[in-house]
Amino acid sequence: MVDDLLSQEEIDQLLGGVSEGEQPVELSDLERDTLAEIGNISMGSAATALSTLVGKRVRITVPSVELTTTAQVQAAFPTPCVIVTVEFTAGLKGKNIFIVNDSDALVIAGLMMGEDPPDLSAELDELRLSAVAEAMNQMMGSAATAMSELFRDTIDLTPPKTKHQLLAETQKDMPLDESVVTVSFRIEIEGLVDSEMVQVIEAPFALEMARRLLTPAQSMAETLEDEPKPAAPTPPPTPVAAAAPQWEQVPVAQGAQVHDNISIDLIKHIPVQIRAVLGRTRISIANILKLGPGHVLELDTLDG
Repeated sequence: MVDDLLSQEEIDQLLGGVSEGEQPVELSDLERDTLAEIGNISMGSAATALSTLVGKRVRITVPSVELTTTAQVQAAFPTPCVIVTVEFTAGLKGKNIFIVNDSDALVIAGLMMGEDPPDLSAELDELRLSAVAEAMNQMMGSAATAMSELFRDTIDLTPPKTKHQLLAETQKDMPLDESVVTVSFRIEIEGLVDSEMVQVIEAPFALEMARRLLTPAQSMAETLEDEPKPAAPTPPPTPVAAAAPQWEQVPVAQGAQVHDNISIDLIKHIPVQIRAVLGRTRISIANILKLGPGHVLELDTLDG
């Protein structure tokens, strides 16, 4: 019965993979969307740089984002492929890995070397791998510029390291159960490539990028909610109508029409026939408009 008991060493081995304070990594839908947008903007800029290099139209679609483990990613890429390692040194701190399959790498290298169409039967030798490395260098430079604008901070990175090897060899120092985020892009190079390129990001680095973008936006939204609503503007005082001038009322004959508030511009061009000058007086236009047949107008001075 005693022989069936586990020794302390065996218990420690069984529990060796469990950290006391370790918390499982979680990625919310909002954080996924944010990472997808970061990838969309940065790789959209990278696609423009690649298009200039190869002289072909390049399109990279909106990516899909998944939370997975190192072991699962390695299982998805069991054969050697082109591995590009990018390390961020300023603005952001962390590593990314880009995985490009051999046929896509041969197309990129061939176009950069003047082959149209590229020789897909060629070997991915040192020369072609250098061409791919230069393409990725230009692409990552453009991506860093786009990210600098997005994060409103200077984003610097080291020159990408490009190797042709197993992904497991690149990640040999990473625990197989470590959480990573994969960002999968569909890349199309005009009539030559229609496949997938995968970006692998360390989970803490991915969360840092997402939360760094989300925090200012959430803070702004909370600030707007907390701000008191502006008081309704005080209505302007109601203008007081000026008292109308007092005029001596002249009797108006039956059938005559009274025209008030008529603009002078409407009557100043009306011709007036004058038959004789009997005398002179001063009268306002308003009172003239009130005159009708039978009105008696008293003259101030007489002529003749």
